[in-house]
Amino acid sequence: MAKNILLTALLLLFSASAFSQENQKKFWVSGTARGLFNLDELNSQVGDSTTAPKSEYGHTLVDLSANIRPNKNTFIRTTLRVRNEYGGFWGSGITFDVRELYLKGLIANSVRYQIGDINYKLTPFTFYNNTEELYENSLDIFNMYADIFHYDLFYDNNNSWRQQGIATDFSLSFREGIEELQFNMFSSRLNFGGGATDDRLFFGGNVTMVQSKHFSAGVNYINLMDIAGTSKSTEQFENPVVTGTYKFSTELNDVDLELTGESGVSRSSIENHATAPVNEDFFNYAKLSADLKPFDVTLSMAYRNVGPEFRSVGAQARRLKYTTQSSFYTRYTNNEIVRPIGMWDIYNDASIYNTKISEGLDNYYPQYNNVDPYGLATPNRKGFDFSLARVDDQGRYTVNLDYGMLSDVIGQGIDDLRKYNTISAQSEVNVHQFIEGFDRKVLVQLGYIQTQTKRTSSLLPEANSDLNSQRINAGITIQLTGDLDLMAGYESFVSTGNDQIADRNQFDEIKNLVPYEVDLSETITGVGLRYMFNENNDLQILWQEYNWSNSKYFNLDNSRLEEKPDYGFNRIAVAFKMKF
Repeated sequence: MAKNILLTALLLLFSASAFSQENQKKFWVSGTARGLFNLDELNSQVGDSTTAPKSEYGHTLVDLSANIRPNKNTFIRTTLRVRNEYGGFWGSGITFDVRELYLKGLIANSVRYQIGDINYKLTPFTFYNNTEELYENSLDIFNMYADIFHYDLFYDNNNSWRQQGIATDFSLSFREGIEELQFNMFSSRLNFGGGATDDRLFFGGNVTMVQSKHFSAGVNYINLMDIAGTSKSTEQFENPVVTGTYKFSTELNDVDLELTGESGVSRSSIENHATAPVNEDFFNYAKLSADLKPFDVTLSMAYRNVGPEFRSVGAQARRLKYTTQSSFYTRYTNNEIVRPIGMWDIYNDASIYNTKISEGLDNYYPQYNNVDPYGLATPNRKGFDFSLARVDDQGRYTVNLDYGMLSDVIGQGIDDLRKYNTISAQSEVNVHQFIEGFDRKVLVQLGYIQTQTKRTSSLLPEANSDLNSQRINAGITIQLTGDLDLMAGYESFVSTGNDQIADRNQFDEIKNLVPYEVDLSETITGVGLRYMFNENNDLQILWQEYNWSNSKYFNLDNSRLEEKPDYGFNRIAVAFKMKF
């Protein structure tokens, strides 16, 4: 009862603020709203009289944010989410949640701080939220659902993680020698102990020296640490990582050159455990970029060497959980077998995504990314990445070409090293810019990615690896009228071959290499209409069709092949989004 009274009072306060002009500078309301309706149909290639073939569901919600500025140096924000599932009447399906709450301010006009919910990142080897597989370079028509749950899960576009804790930053300026020293620090509590496990803190920060616009260098430190004495446990996990970064830039005629890099060491251990190992390792990374201004071309070459025992929980945490169970149409066929995860789920199901940082290397989907599933911080990788990008100065097109050439640092199970190759080509073309007098916008998106894992051994043929994955997508967005767009897209993903996947114990040691095979084929087709009321408000009506087939599906622990019949989905969806 008290909760309902409090929530009602907050809603009345939000409503009243809209009419309060005199307090506009100290208190205002912002937020987002959306309505979503889906009609899904399961298409199974075998007899299924058990599973209902169609499912309709959806929701409406409003996120109301109270923005309070009690004085010029303090800002408070709290967001209340009101959600009603489709089919709930007279308040029966409504839920209320406090979505976020934080306070930030400025001390003595020099030290900034934030307490409560914080979004934070450091570097790709210390604290970084790597983008999940298949999200980057997706087409307009397939991005809507991913954008929705990226917002719900606080995945910012800057690769930060949402934490609860405190963050502060400040800088010191100098008259000569160097321009300034920048300090950034944070601390968050990952879990509450009080029983069999200790309280666990994740904290760190960096110090960056800016010598000039041409040179800067910094030191980064992060640590995930159990606090001894907060429970009856005598074992404490700890994972400190220390790195150094640098950036050097200069201009030679019409070419801008930039050299950036990072090197560091890590240590992972469990104190007071008789058999737990101590993992220590290092990494080196450097990238040279050249911006050829007369040609609007940027070239880059990067090198990395990440040791097999390098561990950095903040950089190696994955967004995608490794699971074979989705939140919708979990089972199918008359035998009610678990429906395996596919590209459809990655695009549409928020339940398979992760919001927490934990110890150890999480399992991953080899078919979707076997090259660097933990981003640049993926252990046991060395080699080069090359990139070429061109942005037309008249806004007609953009082109990105990438090539990766990596290998293992050490062999796993055998001395022979696996080699990894990646080829990627992405482009966006504004067709209307090529046609004089044509006033309707036409955007064409094209993409191609191929990855290969290969190892050949003359001593142990069963250790051979040959895993190939290929992704092709093509889409078009056509402006029909001033605010109405027609969208269409097609995407294909194919993965075939075999590899050996590491099976790790509780200490993150490889205890076995499990044979893995795949013969996967997925396609998704979509057509839709989008009406843009303004840049913060749109309505979309979509139709999508998806098909999945994998004749060599391995179960969750990759220990055996399982028969999984082909399946597919048809969807009709209506989605309204607003930001205010």
